[in-house]
Amino acid sequence: MLSAQAFDIFRTPRMDESIEKVEWRSYYPYVKSFRNNDTIEITINQSDVFEAMYDGLLLISGKVKKNGGGTVSFVNNAGAFMFSAISYEVNVKEIESVRDPGLVSTVRGYMCYTEEDSKHLVVAGWNYPNAPLLDSRVVTCGKQTIRLTRSNNDNNCLLVTEKTTGYTTTTTTASIYIENVELKIKRIYPNNDIRLKLLKAIRADTPIVIPYRQWELHMKPSLPQGSTHDVWPIKTTSVVESPRYVIVCFQTDKQDKLTADPTYFDNVNITNIRLTLNGESFPNERMRLNFEKSDYAEAHYRYLYRILP
Repeated sequence: MLSAQAFDIFRTPRMDESIEKVEWRSYYPYVKSFRNNDTIEITINQSDVFEAMYDGLLLISGKVKKNGGGTVSFVNNAGAFMFSAISYEVNVKEIESVRDPGLVSTVRGYMCYTEEDSKHLVVAGWNYPNAPLLDSRVVTCGKQTIRLTRSNNDNNCLLVTEKTTGYTTTTTTASIYIENVELKIKRIYPNNDIRLKLLKAIRADTPIVIPYRQWELHMKPSLPQGSTHDVWPIKTTSVVESPRYVIVCFQTDKQDKLTADPTYFDNVNITNIRLTLNGESFPNERMRLNFEKSDYAEAHYRYLYRILP
């Protein structure tokens, strides 16, 4: 639409010169031991520079060793399944700690990505350049530590398809040997005006508020056999954080098995599910779902619009 601005032919062009330059910096763990159950710690100890952690990349290089005649492939989001726990600290304060990051990030990805996204992001480690849920895109400074704990085996990362010849089926084993882990971070250099303002605020001990989401994983080993109703009490306490989203999924006999894919979940023909939080139920009315008859429009609507009550 045309406006008076179209006739402002004498205005001075504006150029964004707030950032002088951007560099990629690589950080490595002090102890290069990447075997199962090992802890990998990468520390950034730079107090006078600004790092764009939201654009960070974790590069893992290694090889797969196979014994047997079957075929071996990576499962979706395999990189996250290589670790049993991941934590992030800023100035010796833990911001987030995730147990079973492969399972957590896979479920989160299913909530955000389409089927097409999940396929073409396989080679990108499920890292979406323009994420549907954008994180806080603010630079950080000070001592930062990323701690990764290797899983006790690599069965959740790999999928083995056995070959059958006549009456004989091959037995194949496979494992991952990590040779190097590298953290690449963008280092951003602001212009002198912005740098002076930031340093002045830092010297004045101005609080820096960083918004973030923290994920908790709770697992129920089994459901009661022969029962169509179950109540699962979960205790979660926190001083500041409160639950924002609750995702429930079902899976049977797929963990720690080379011949099963842990990124696949089961349809158990749920007819109703309800969350009770501090005496209030979500949703407030009972859902009448029937997946066998494709009657799940209400649940799909709530998923699309993230409607809880």
